[in-house]
Amino acid sequence: MGSLGSHGFVQGENSREWGEEKEDGVIYTVSLKKVRHQTTTTSLQWETMKLRTLKAGTVERLVENLAPEDVEDQDTNSMHLNVFLATYRAFTTADQVLDILFRRYKEYKECRRRGENGKDSRHDVCRIIQSVLCIWMDIYQDDFDEPPAYRLLHRVLEFAEAQMSDGELARQTRHKLDRLRRSQALKSQQKVSVPNGHHLTSSEDVLFIENSDPDQPLDFDTISVQTMADQLTYMDAELFKKVVPHHCLGSVWSRRDKKGKSTTDAPTVKATIAQFNAVSFLVIATILRNTCSSTEDRVRIIEKWVDIAQECRILKNFSSLKAIISGLQSNPIYRLSETWAAVSKEKSEEYEELCTIFSEENNQMTWREILVKEGTAKYADTSSTKVKHVRKESAQKIQAQRLSGVMQGTVPYLGTFLTDLMMLDTAMPDTVDTNLINFEKKKKEFEVLAQIQLLQKTAQNYNIVPEPSFKAWFDSVEHLRYEESYRLSCEVQPLSDSMSPPAQGSRKERSLRKRISRLFSTSDWETSSANSNTSQSEDRVSETSMPDSPDSLVPEKMSASSSSSSLTSLEMSTSPYKNYDSSSNCVIRVSLSGESDNIYKSVLLTHQDHTPGVIKSLMSKFNLDAEEAEEYKLVQKLPDGELQIPDHGNCFYAINQSVEPNFILRKKSEEGELHRKSKKRTTLRKLMEVVSTQT
Repeated sequence: MGSLGSHGFVQGENSREWGEEKEDGVIYTVSLKKVRHQTTTTSLQWETMKLRTLKAGTVERLVENLAPEDVEDQDTNSMHLNVFLATYRAFTTADQVLDILFRRYKEYKECRRRGENGKDSRHDVCRIIQSVLCIWMDIYQDDFDEPPAYRLLHRVLEFAEAQMSDGELARQTRHKLDRLRRSQALKSQQKVSVPNGHHLTSSEDVLFIENSDPDQPLDFDTISVQTMADQLTYMDAELFKKVVPHHCLGSVWSRRDKKGKSTTDAPTVKATIAQFNAVSFLVIATILRNTCSSTEDRVRIIEKWVDIAQECRILKNFSSLKAIISGLQSNPIYRLSETWAAVSKEKSEEYEELCTIFSEENNQMTWREILVKEGTAKYADTSSTKVKHVRKESAQKIQAQRLSGVMQGTVPYLGTFLTDLMMLDTAMPDTVDTNLINFEKKKKEFEVLAQIQLLQKTAQNYNIVPEPSFKAWFDSVEHLRYEESYRLSCEVQPLSDSMSPPAQGSRKERSLRKRISRLFSTSDWETSSANSNTSQSEDRVSETSMPDSPDSLVPEKMSASSSSSSLTSLEMSTSPYKNYDSSSNCVIRVSLSGESDNIYKSVLLTHQDHTPGVIKSLMSKFNLDAEEAEEYKLVQKLPDGELQIPDHGNCFYAINQSVEPNFILRKKSEEGELHRKSKKRTTLRKLMEVVSTQT
């Protein structure tokens, strides 16, 4: 660290980037920082300092920088440690990191013994390595939680006992081992299996269910709106608190770097996705469970779900809120126009406003602004709602919470973070220069992971008492496969009578990014909501949707590259054409009218993708003005002609999946000219046939 002249430095900010410096196996970004010093006189003296931050490097150099010989800026060194520990699993292993740290410790210990680095007294590398190991074990305990052997912890313990004289690291490692063993033993004792197949966690839970009246089972109609919202929030919060942030990394989902590793299974994320899907499936099942029900009964159920969604909004449970909206906008429910027409005006307005929270407009700006404003707040803020009765009722409930001293946590829609991480993973290269690990990418990923960690702390604020009988009922509700739910929907309202439900704001705004759906893929089925902002994303990825090879997760990636656009889907199954790798999703190739067929964009279609959203996505890929999307149409090329996809239809069900998935994006204004050319070709063909016959 040294002082520099003002050459090249722009005044006005405390820090500015200067350039790069390359060394063996590492690239640094150099910045200039203005600092001021109080002199012996009353005047202040400014100095320009040179700071270096690691931009890219080999694994060896990245680990070495956890305990550098010279710390130029303590904040920079702390940031490097935080970023590395949060993201290292994408490019190396814990064993390799320990190997490098242990070797570095021994080298400096030997140098210190020989007196070869006396200057190191101010900055003891060995002491820093010891601190790094302590911080690692404390913050990322899961890396060392490997029952019953706890191999990594024993590695640290053996090294500490052999190399470190003060015994502090050895003491902390033994303490960590004891805690993990006790925790594992407690988990084994608490796992109780009851006759009905539910796994509970305490004897009280068992008694609760055993003492319930079997003749009066819980039913959707008998559960209050508040109880439903509270219990869903409790379940969602418990799962979200257990999410391991690095499981959300895009490279973990795609298994690009470490195939077969257990970390790629991302069990904590899968559990959250499974819960999300379960809520959406529950919405659909309760509405379609009895096809003999009257329209009034179905309206009552839909309105109750809107009320539950509103309660989730007040509780800041955005996961179940989005899951409920996704269920209501699934194709089997969305198409029930007669039912939707009977929903009261008040509930329709309330539902519409809830839908706008997850609008895909401007990269989900509304939802992101709410998250920034309310994420760490004690209470929800519904003052901006335009629905008067909702604003009044919400204000009363929030005021009651304030008076009672009850604080609310936050359960975010995890799909937003998963999509951001997937897009980062796709957009930024893993390595730069000569195969150096792109640490700038890791810093950006860490920014997203840090948000998840912060929200996990706020989720601790919930104080909801779980009701085991509710969980038992929730688990007992049978989920409908997509085909079955659609069949029941058609029984309720035949296809010939089906039409779009009442307008709910600008459906075009709810372009489907279905971000997470694009993130994972595979599951029992994917809803095919109108171009709704509720986008199923995380929405339809049930536990079955996470197979051993999450290539299905990858598709849902969302179009971060120019070759994959809309995404989501579930349930993997065989299909007639190789590009149709799931019964609920398929990859299509789209070329621009007038261009070569060799130039095309690939798009993953799902059950929930509708024509306007798909066309907008394609417009973006072809660098066309998305505002002109209504002037274009999507056409499938068939062996004997073309199939036009309905302007406002569900693309997935409109296409012919028995032929190769080749499509054309064409301006509607070209239709007349093509029709005239086609007519001329038909006339010419008939004339040729006549001539051939006469000959």
